Amino acid sequence: MHKNPRHALVFCLLVVGAQLGHAQRQPAQDEIGRISDALRSGNFQQASALSQAALVKWPGDVRIWTLRGMAVAGTGNLPLALTAYRHALNLAPAYLPALEGAAQSEFQMGHELARPLLLKVLAQRPEDPTSHGMLGVLDYRKGNCADAVVHFEKAAGAIATQPAALAQYGSCLAILKRDDDAAAVFAEALALDPTKRDARYNLALAQWNANQPDKALATLQPSVEAVPIDEDASMLAAQILESRGDTVHAVELLRKLLLASPKDVDAYLQFAILSFDHDSPQVGIDIVNAGLTQLPKEPRLYLARGILLTQVGEFARAADDFDTAGRIDPELSFLGVAEGLVKSQQHKSAEALADFRAAAKTHPNDAYAQYLVAQALQEKGNLTGSPEYEEEVKAATRAVQLDPRLVAAHDLLSSIYFENGRTDQAIKQSRDALALDPTDQQAVYHLILALRKTDQKDEVPALLKRLVELRANAKSDQTTSNKRYRLYEPQAPAAATSQSAQ
Repeated sequence: MHKNPRHALVFCLLVVGAQLGHAQRQPAQDEIGRISDALRSGNFQQASALSQAALVKWPGDVRIWTLRGMAVAGTGNLPLALTAYRHALNLAPAYLPALEGAAQSEFQMGHELARPLLLKVLAQRPEDPTSHGMLGVLDYRKGNCADAVVHFEKAAGAIATQPAALAQYGSCLAILKRDDDAAAVFAEALALDPTKRDARYNLALAQWNANQPDKALATLQPSVEAVPIDEDASMLAAQILESRGDTVHAVELLRKLLLASPKDVDAYLQFAILSFDHDSPQVGIDIVNAGLTQLPKEPRLYLARGILLTQVGEFARAADDFDTAGRIDPELSFLGVAEGLVKSQQHKSAEALADFRAAAKTHPNDAYAQYLVAQALQEKGNLTGSPEYEEEVKAATRAVQLDPRLVAAHDLLSSIYFENGRTDQAIKQSRDALALDPTDQQAVYHLILALRKTDQKDEVPALLKRLVELRANAKSDQTTSNKRYRLYEPQAPAAATSQSAQ
């Protein structure tokens, strides 16, 4: 947060004046008056010279040390200003103007030492919005959004004209899932300067997260139509359009983006994901091919094309792409997983397991890689108590720990526990999966099987009815999805390449 130094100066001078009004006139009063006049007029060099001369006569005057800190801070020499404030605080540890000046200097220098000084200021002025604002920024920098939001709320007036502080406030609200509040704060930030693309993007993202897709798209419209095109805004708009089922316009926007920015790798990847999701792999392959003419050494494009090739059954070409991606970037996340998927689909289970294990070793904190290791091991039918069985349980458990929201890992762990007779734990994993995805048929099925072995059989009839309904709905949704959202291959798949070269 940026604090207006002139406002701080005026306030501190008022405090000094108020305190002097209740004291007898001191011999240093004339010098203090001249220094204060220079500060009010913004003549910091003069104030600095006057304060230095006054300290020769009155080296123990806390007021002159504080005014010297203000003067030197005004010239931009924060370390020297902090030294002056510290002298003042050594003379009078609770002197409010010196506390505020020292806190401001520490804050502007990016020091965490501003925090204890700000807390001392709040001990005397509990509702001081500027101090709360600075504490909010400090908490934001530490990732402590819960406390940051409390301080930002109390600093509303002080940060109302501070775009950076508003952005941090909004970000913390978004992290805390207070999306409506985040959108309101980001709207304030955007209103300060409607030309700021970052502020516009933040507002749109918050609106989308707050289930306001129409507002989000309206917010993004100026950025999407801007020249040059705003790549991030266009990507977000395409994703929002796709989430609303407007795949046609999402595709049009991505094509427009690729024509304008033919080296935007994220746009190619999003197009590939969209193609994969809508069972239109050839469309995605063609677009990625165009991308590779622009970015021939981008490993993620080879990885994406390899995954799409598995959808059309071209496993040899897919494996070649994975090999190429691996040569370019051996540490590429998900690479080993992708290779394992290909080999798994080719029924090369041993090779697939080896790839999954390698991926999990390279990326030990990748929950999906751990899950695939466990899944591959389960398919082998390991005997309970065998080393591979223990590895299977460990990998599945690790996957759930790394990503508690990975539904497939909960389902797998439930299956493992059920097969091993650990019914209560199987039930827990199935319930956890259903809490995340109430339409998870596998979790409902596992739960039915497990509950039949307990005294909780009363739940089973309702679960059976639920499973039948889920299967019927899934079949209906699949038919509708294939009918409405399938992509069609463009007339000129390499248009992005040819036009960009003109």
